[in-house]
Amino acid sequence: MTVPALQITQLAKSFGGVAATRGVSLTIMPGERRLLIGPNGAGKTTLFNQIAGDFLPDSGSIELFGETITRLPTRKRVHMGLGRTYQVLTLFPRDTFLHNVALSLIGSEGGGWSAWGALKHRSAMLEQAEQALVGVGLGQAAHRRVSETSYGERRRLELAMALAQKPRLLLLDEPLAGLSAEERETVRVLLEQIPRDVTIILIEHDMDVALAFADQITLLNFGQVILEGTRAEVIADPRTREVYLGG
Repeated sequence: MTVPALQITQLAKSFGGVAATRGVSLTIMPGERRLLIGPNGAGKTTLFNQIAGDFLPDSGSIELFGETITRLPTRKRVHMGLGRTYQVLTLFPRDTFLHNVALSLIGSEGGGWSAWGALKHRSAMLEQAEQALVGVGLGQAAHRRVSETSYGERRRLELAMALAQKPRLLLLDEPLAGLSAEERETVRVLLEQIPRDVTIILIEHDMDVALAFADQITLLNFGQVILEGTRAEVIADPRTREVYLGG
């Protein structure tokens, strides 16, 4: 029997008495592309934060490839194969693209900032970082400072940072947000090229891209799972039109 890539059971989290997630249960299988949709405030990013370890749930459980991670710190989840991008970019603008990716690798190793001074001597890590940049079409920009680049390039940099850690499960929080039509197409192609040995959970408001990408869709509202199913099933369900599409 195949072990789920991610198993969430009755996950709940409140802030000041306001429920952000309420009894969320999800089963994501290895290699799956799962899309989370719902209006602003539905609990999508809060759910990501709990999966990644940024927030600890009030109740419920999270299993990553059969291992319980509910209370583990973020760095240990990364070591177990969990990768993530953020809705708001988290980069070092004065450093180069290459150093940003290398720093993400140092963090995933648990080496901490003490390793920064010796980075120039860690040729294997720098090579891995450069390969990640090439993989997202940024090989030529490896030595450019982040502050000198476009927003679309920074989005691709963040994806390179996540992929460099060789995740087995990747959480993508609005990777197309703020991009031009040309940049969205570039990132869409990159996402399509990620191999199926990486399971992907996506939050995205560009529905044309997101719906074409997803195998299964979960609709959230007020922190609860409203429905799940294939693209056709979710689009056809009247609850989707009521909650998300405004119909």
